[in-house]
Amino acid sequence: MSVFFKKLNKKAVLTVALCLLISVAAVSGVWAYLVSKTDTKTNTFIPGSVTCAVEEDFQNGVKSDVKIRNTGNVNAYIRVAVVATFVSDEGKVHATAPVEGTDYTVIWASDSWKKGTDGFWYHSSDVAPDALTSTLIKEATALAQPPDGFRLNLQIVASAVQSDPPAAVNEAWGITPLNGKILPN
Repeated sequence: MSVFFKKLNKKAVLTVALCLLISVAAVSGVWAYLVSKTDTKTNTFIPGSVTCAVEEDFQNGVKSDVKIRNTGNVNAYIRVAVVATFVSDEGKVHATAPVEGTDYTVIWASDSWKKGTDGFWYHSSDVAPDALTSTLIKEATALAQPPDGFRLNLQIVASAVQSDPPAAVNEAWGITPLNGKILPN
């Protein structure tokens, strides 16, 4: 009986060794083929960049032609906060905020901008990379004398969010685009 196991063990060992040899040869052959025949691929993915910048004229105390440029590389919706303060040369902000129509006047320029209940102005359509929005403010001028040691500061604070997918606008601002337009709440 021990002779039977010795013969069986020799056959099993030879079978396993032969299988391993065939496997190594097959893997080596496939590896050699892939290394010699596969071209190198370069990743051409460019991540999206969503940024914007305010462009405006300011001469003789008058702010005019306020627009926002999409400085990113994807189409974006743009919104703006218009913040009025009295500020000193040292950067101190007066406790009393200027009032539109009393302390300053703004001539709003375009129907492409809508003011939301959250106080932001929203450009209704998306803006292509390196393109400008329509004009938001034609002209803003101080009407009254500011408090002593202060001047009127009408700050334009812009933000942008990618327009595709539309869910990004909803997630960021709570607004759902409809037919490529956004209408603020």
